[in-house]
Amino acid sequence: MTPVGYRCPNAHGTDDKRVYRSIRADAQALPGFTFGMDIVALVGYLKLSQHKTVDEVHEAVNERLKNYQISMSRRNVMYLFEAYCALLKAASQNQNDPSFQAWLEQVKKNGGCIVSLDGIQPDKGNETIYLVREVSTGRLIHAQNVITSDEKTIKKVLSKVVELDVPVVGIISDAQQSLREAIASLWPDVPHQTCQFHYLQDAARPIFELDRTTRAKMRKTLTEKLRPLRPQIERRVSTIAEEKTEEAQNEREQLQILSDCVLAAQASCHVDGKLPFDYPGLKGYQELDALDASLEEIKKNRRK
Repeated sequence: MTPVGYRCPNAHGTDDKRVYRSIRADAQALPGFTFGMDIVALVGYLKLSQHKTVDEVHEAVNERLKNYQISMSRRNVMYLFEAYCALLKAASQNQNDPSFQAWLEQVKKNGGCIVSLDGIQPDKGNETIYLVREVSTGRLIHAQNVITSDEKTIKKVLSKVVELDVPVVGIISDAQQSLREAIASLWPDVPHQTCQFHYLQDAARPIFELDRTTRAKMRKTLTEKLRPLRPQIERRVSTIAEEKTEEAQNEREQLQILSDCVLAAQASCHVDGKLPFDYPGLKGYQELDALDASLEEIKKNRRK
């Protein structure tokens, strides 16, 4: 969709210089952006809610755009995320909105705020955006980009909560030292819980590192054995390529199966994982186990 503006065709009219545009059409995209608000929201959701990396967001967005035969660059993902952060900050600063006063009254009825603080760095070397939310209602209280994340800066980010002048009954954040010190300074008697996602990441890290070491050994062993097989298979296939006998046809089919099995075994060594419970070594082992079961089934069928 490309919205356009119109002028009155009457050159002698009083409004011949005024441009008329569709408000609804303009609301579909931010000024100067080629992608609509739906894509901006998708980038923000994947990055902040799903904790995807920039590369993972880039892949997911392009998968969605594939049906329209268009794509975007990795850099454009960064631009859209910055736009999303700007919208978050604008939304959190609009305290004149009637819904803000209604929300504030609801928080007071609840007995106070349960504050969630989370810092997201779009990519290494970029500014970190801190999001302050009220957990019970899900409302964004404040969003701010910062260059440093020391205690003084974190206290400044949290000052928006202090300005609300409502009790803080609980706080959730990661275990970053500066966050813990800032929170302890502002609310020394308020319960502070480490985010379960980060807690589980830290708890699972030793097992994850052991799994990674195991995968590296498995990859080395398999690679040494599998590397020469595919060239051997390809040479044999080319040797019997022109033969028209039934035996040659059967052998070509068997060689193709072997080639696919070798490729599957090699691919199992390059499976990715993510903390806390997505172990790449275990996933690779499971894939090899499934491949072994498939080969055993083929053997049984041949005996029959």
